[in-house]
Amino acid sequence: MRTVFFIFLLLIPFLSFSQIDSAFIKKIKALDTANVLRSDTLSVPDDSFTNKIKLLRSEEKGLTIETILRLKISEEQQKDTAHSKEFYKKLLAEITTGKTGKLLENSMINLYRRSFTEEEIDDLIKFYKTSAGQKMNKEHLLLLVQSVKDAEQLLKLAAKNIETSSGK
Repeated sequence: MRTVFFIFLLLIPFLSFSQIDSAFIKKIKALDTANVLRSDTLSVPDDSFTNKIKLLRSEEKGLTIETILRLKISEEQQKDTAHSKEFYKKLLAEITTGKTGKLLENSMINLYRRSFTEEEIDDLIKFYKTSAGQKMNKEHLLLLVQSVKDAEQLLKLAAKNIETSSGK
């Protein structure tokens, strides 16, 4: 659930409050309590829809769950004094090519299958093949990181302004 919350936090700077409707908020909150992991990691159908989702995911080069996990593992490794570099090397292999990697792939494909129609996946594949789509792939992660850093600074300023105005 931390990953879902982390992704949500990354997306906040791109969403205006008018775009965050109550249904969206309910869906995010439901992720905290739902036990969807069991159904999400089930084997996926071997059909054209799944193949198109795999193609789309291979076209997505920017912010992916795999990228987020790599960043998280790297961050944890820097703080962790109890585990060796070999441990983190094995952990990375497990989430990329091991059993956990396959479960993660199933989870992502099942999420895409629930979220998009096959026609929408076709449109996304076409988009990522355009120059704008390729640029989005290249710049999206950097834009997200910078916007989160900017938002953190603005949050600090807002907190400081509130403290100053309330006399704390």
